[in-house]
Amino acid sequence: MIVEYIGLALKDIKRQSVRSLLTIIALLISTAILVLMTAISIGGQQAVVSQFGSDDSLTSIAVTPNQKSGALSPFGDVQEVNNSGTTRLDDAAVARLATIPHVALATPRANIWEFSQFSIESNTKAFVAQAEGAASDSHVQLAAGTFFGSNDDIGKVVLGYSFAKELGRSDAPQSLVGKNITITTQKGYRGIGADIPSSSATAVQSDAFNRSTTTLQATIVGVTARGPDQNKLLVPLGWAHQIRTARYATPAGEKTVDQLANDGYTTIQVRADTVNNVKAVSDSITQDGYGQISTLSQIERLQQFTALMWAILGSVAIVAVIAAALGVINTMLMTVSEQHHTIGVWRANGARKGFIIKLFLVEAGILGFIGGIIGVGIGVVASRCVNEYAVTLLKAQNFTLTDIAILPPWLLIAAVAVTTLFGILAGLYPAWHAARQDPSITLSDGQ
Repeated sequence: MIVEYIGLALKDIKRQSVRSLLTIIALLISTAILVLMTAISIGGQQAVVSQFGSDDSLTSIAVTPNQKSGALSPFGDVQEVNNSGTTRLDDAAVARLATIPHVALATPRANIWEFSQFSIESNTKAFVAQAEGAASDSHVQLAAGTFFGSNDDIGKVVLGYSFAKELGRSDAPQSLVGKNITITTQKGYRGIGADIPSSSATAVQSDAFNRSTTTLQATIVGVTARGPDQNKLLVPLGWAHQIRTARYATPAGEKTVDQLANDGYTTIQVRADTVNNVKAVSDSITQDGYGQISTLSQIERLQQFTALMWAILGSVAIVAVIAAALGVINTMLMTVSEQHHTIGVWRANGARKGFIIKLFLVEAGILGFIGGIIGVGIGVVASRCVNEYAVTLLKAQNFTLTDIAILPPWLLIAAVAVTTLFGILAGLYPAWHAARQDPSITLSDGQ
């Protein structure tokens, strides 16, 4: 019986081909919007989680010297200067933070501003060096190789996962272990490895030195996993001290200034023993006068944002589907009006109201199904275009993310189902209106 319904419905759709085509176009546009908006929302949520790596990173807390930094959102709020007292990050602060209940580990991190860029052997690409000094006992998730054996492992680095991905080695990061890298410093660098001018250097020689860079050599011993360290170049903390120690030649001998010791550490990485204790540890850090930004809180904020975006984008998509459904109602009402006489003949020959209702509901459902199938196809193509554009844009900004639009199989099936369902619902009134026609009046009107 259903085959007969479909056959009759298809004949009617073909008979009014222009009107049916316009209705299908409205449905496919709304479906494509629904698929694309939902795919972007799903991709946004998954990108948030993937950026922070494994579940183990959820226990990570970055302690900063500015207490106000803990209130920063991930979307670029202004940062207020902390005037509540001294909260310098030094070895004493590391020891103090390690004594907080439920703290499993506290290790220092220090930004290295002296590096400009680096390149890896057998590769022509050069990368901006976002370098940090890290203690050998730091808890860093690795995709390949090992971490530093000690803080004094001079000339050894751990490469961020994003660089491996950029080099096409995301599936084989271990192939980068053992590779040599060449680091180019900022101009006028005076740390370890620099050929500083003598105390008797002329003004011209000193000026030339201030305009020159220094080249340092290192070996990759490990590659990080995806997560907070994936965009960084990590070096042992002891080597970082030597890099950040400026040397000056004087008649009385060489004078050194350890900038790292003077400035303090950039952050102290604290790990809570469990995810459930992250908030308690964060509160204790704040009470001690420090700023803190936990990975867990960042994920929660970002997920709240993506959930809001999902609601907004989803609402836009549903409105588009409803608008298309109104088009189905209009098309079906016109069909009923045009087949006024035919419906009367059917009814006079014994066709029940249920037959009439089912016939028009099947026709409306077919319109929704065809529009849904084509719309899903367009949505898939649009999602791929969005991903390609996003990858190009994010690479230019030195970001590495998963696809910004993700299309799980259930989304494609659900989109077709929703469009078909809306088509059927839109056909309810026209079908009911057709079934209510009195055959005697209808036939007399047609004479």
